[in-house]
Amino acid sequence: MALGKTHDIVNIAALPVFLYFLPKEFFVPFGAGYILGTFFLSPDLDLPSSRPTKRWKLLRCLWFPYQLLSKHRGVSHMPLIGSLFRLIYLLGTLLFLYFVFLGMLSLLGGEVLTSVFILDLRGVAEDLLRSEKVLYFVAGVVCADLLHITVDILDSLRKKLT
Repeated sequence: MALGKTHDIVNIAALPVFLYFLPKEFFVPFGAGYILGTFFLSPDLDLPSSRPTKRWKLLRCLWFPYQLLSKHRGVSHMPLIGSLFRLIYLLGTLLFLYFVFLGMLSLLGGEVLTSVFILDLRGVAEDLLRSEKVLYFVAGVVCADLLHITVDILDSLRKKLT
């Protein structure tokens, strides 16, 4: 298994290659997904002591249930499936925390505040699913993961041959 620093360097070095093949109007969403995928949504989030996990600082506790669900090099290291699983897990966790926040506001008698924080979740979801920018963002996360997994495979092969 390659070191976390190796993954970071290889991924950042490869970003311009990916951008070369993209339309310019999607550089930002793809790049944001790619950078986020490299540094914060890496397949190595399944390890409690990995660099990506530590980068979450105090929020790394959000990933404890994920680490229980996914063994290292399990689902998290499956191309496309791992990326989508982490994105869905993160969105689900944020959605859960959003509803807990709304519940706490309503318990505290903040009916006015609660109405301010209520989102049209169906509308937001429909807008996201129709947006090409979201597609390119997700593609950035997936490409960062694919490169990470490729480096892991090549490093394992190198170790077997030496």
